[in-house]
This record gives sequence, structure tokens and C-alpha cells, in this order.
Amino acid sequence: HIARFKYDGDFMAPPFTVSIFPEDPAVDEPFFTASLQHLSFWTPIFPFSSKITRWLGLPDTMVQPPLPKGEPEEVECGTDVWYKARASIYSPKAKLVWMDLKQPGKQTGEARENWWPGIKRWNLGIWLQDVQMELGHPEVLDI
Repeated sequence: HIARFKYDGDFMAPPFTVSIFPEDPAVDEPFFTASLQHLSFWTPIFPFSSKITRWLGLPDTMVQPPLPKGEPEEVECGTDVWYKARASIYSPKAKLVWMDLKQPGKQTGEARENWWPGIKRWNLGIWLQDVQMELGHPEVLDI
């Protein structure tokens, strides 16, 4: 489904924040926000390939849940099944970063400490520049 993205800051001069909103312009609170910051110590820029995740036994698939049809239907088609596809990702310039997943809470008056139950507020992540991503043929999941 269509979403609005807002980018604040410059990754080269952190923090760099990405916020994702529903398509509706009347909604001013994002449903997801992440602030990326360089690690406090120097880390090199390195090439990254998702092939290494396979060797480490980590999943390399993207999963899409069923999505309802949107408006107009010709633009936002829906699905009624789960799909999975193998993802191949490559970046010649990757860098380790801290991800702060503290979520704003304008409507409730309180900020939330994380985005999803069980996920900690601070996480180690990878910033990928000039990334190339290919998805394999999707398979239907029987859930």
C-alpha cells in the first residue's frame, strides 16, 4: 500500500531520521520512525552481500502478509494470501549504525520505547549505499 516517507537530517551528519506515514495527508503521526546514528567509534565502510547471511544461517527471504485492496483498485491491488521471496542484496558501501526505534506518541501523549513488542529500542543496523536488490519468484505460504 502507498505510504508517505519523511527524511530528516543528513546521514553524513547524524542523526538521520526516517518516518513512515499512512498515505492520508491528514495523518500527522507516523506509524514507524527510526533514527540512524554512526557508532561512537570509527567503523570502516565495507562491501555487503546478503549471501553472507545464508552462510551464517540467517533468513534471506522477504515475507508479505495479505493486503486489502485500496482505492482505486486498479492502482492498489490486494492479496488474500501470504507470499515469500528470496532477497538478494548487494551494496559496495555498507556501514554499521545504531538504530533508535523510539516512537513518537502525540496522540497518546507518551512516546513509545519501541516499534514492536519484543524489539529493543536500540539496535545495531547496516546502512547500505548504492544498494541493489533483487527478489526471486514469490511462493505462496500456507499459513
